[in-house]
Amino acid sequence: MLDLLVYLTRSIVLIITMWLICNFIGKKSLAQFTPYDIAVLFIISNVISQPLVNKDLFKTAFGVLVLALSILIFSMLSLKRFFYGMDGMPSVLIANGKLNRAELKRAHINIYTLLSMLRMQGYNKIEDVNFTILEPSGQISVIPKSDARPPTIKEMNLKVEDETLTYAVIVDGKINKRILPYVKITEDWLLKELQKSYHVKPEEVFYAEVSDKKLYANLYKDA
Repeated sequence: MLDLLVYLTRSIVLIITMWLICNFIGKKSLAQFTPYDIAVLFIISNVISQPLVNKDLFKTAFGVLVLALSILIFSMLSLKRFFYGMDGMPSVLIANGKLNRAELKRAHINIYTLLSMLRMQGYNKIEDVNFTILEPSGQISVIPKSDARPPTIKEMNLKVEDETLTYAVIVDGKINKRILPYVKITEDWLLKELQKSYHVKPEEVFYAEVSDKKLYANLYKDA
């Protein structure tokens, strides 16, 4: 029983440690990780599991700290002008509507893979594409030819108001007071609108959002 308790305690400590490491490294999504970041994270996950099979927790913690610091240092260095290429540079796979064979070969991407990547971006034909750029994250950016893209609002001479952000002001019955200044509303205004439009208190609201001073709420009784 004692062994199980020790094992459970180690597991909880490791989970918390991994969570702290992920927050320490930063809020990159997996798509934004460089090959180096991914390799180090694999090593960290392997090292951090060692205390589950041995008792040397201190050495494991030290190793994880060193690896996490290396990711942070390399990320900081990549912000310096001299190290801009550290995370990899974008590759132009299609330029002025022409395939760039040298860059395709360097990126180890064949025609079929490129066509698949273009289809995922909504383009079925290479002749519709002006530029295709392979980003350091491994994703592609596509700049279509003028006659292959939908017209913009400006080109159609239409007057449309700029879209505003929608903010979650109530989640699980609690008002997100930190958000209210960004929405340019007060707590009193929110309470009055809840009473006026839904006849409820914040505690009865599962989710509420505000966009352009218009309130939408989803109540617990309706969720």
